Amino acid sequence: MFLTAKFSLMSLFKKSIFPLFLLFVLVISCGPKPSNNDDIAIELEDTSIPPGTIKLTDNLYIDRVPVTNLMYSEFLDHLGNYWSEKKHEKMKTYPSYGLEADSVFQPYSGSTRLMIGATLDPKLMVTPKLTLGNYTSHPYYQWHPVVQVSQEKAELFCKWRTDMVNAVYGIRSKNENQRSQYPTKVLYRLPTEKEMIAAQNLLDKKLKLLTYQDEIYSYAGDFYKFRRIQDDYHMAIFEMRELSKNGPYLPIYKSLSYYETSELNTGFRCICEVTP
Repeated sequence: MFLTAKFSLMSLFKKSIFPLFLLFVLVISCGPKPSNNDDIAIELEDTSIPPGTIKLTDNLYIDRVPVTNLMYSEFLDHLGNYWSEKKHEKMKTYPSYGLEADSVFQPYSGSTRLMIGATLDPKLMVTPKLTLGNYTSHPYYQWHPVVQVSQEKAELFCKWRTDMVNAVYGIRSKNENQRSQYPTKVLYRLPTEKEMIAAQNLLDKKLKLLTYQDEIYSYAGDFYKFRRIQDDYHMAIFEMRELSKNGPYLPIYKSLSYYETSELNTGFRCICEVTP
């Protein structure tokens, strides 16, 4: 489920359920628990399409952009406060509509162990002049793709995101009729390399593939540059490797334009299977 208000899982709510939202569209760990009231609403362009994705087939969707620093920060916050493997099992029993927000965002139901394990090493570098710690935390880079994420961490992110999006549908729907406008169930996972290639080829033919071949890890005075990219209704690929179920994969380019192969960092995006 970084990050634009349309893409962040928590920002699916029209009115933040955390009153201490500040600069980022994130869950602030010291803030109070979410309120459960009728002001909660979901900002989806099309309720049948999982948030932040673009359609490939009737039951398959893919993220328009790689997971951002903002989205990953939200994930870490949830691990520390609201989500764990134990919670994941419990959420399987939650109703598909009429779901209470307090049951999902229950304080102290997270896993410090998982949060620590998923936290990125701030000593790592994304460029010779930029540390991973600065890149992931500085507001200039909140909508840039998160990098240096292992296969295991990316798969855990997809598992968490599946739970959160299904829960959001359940919270938003007060009855069966309201619930019917959303997918019955969504499952986020890493794509296979074959799926990634097929997605790019398909969307390229439909003129819905955006190839961004420029600097990623710098700030040139345009705070919203990468947010505009992810707000666009295209699938954007960057000069970086992406994780697939098969391991790191290099998106299709005619040739690299800005970076050398040895300079490429690795990020990831999710593919989403939908049950109508």
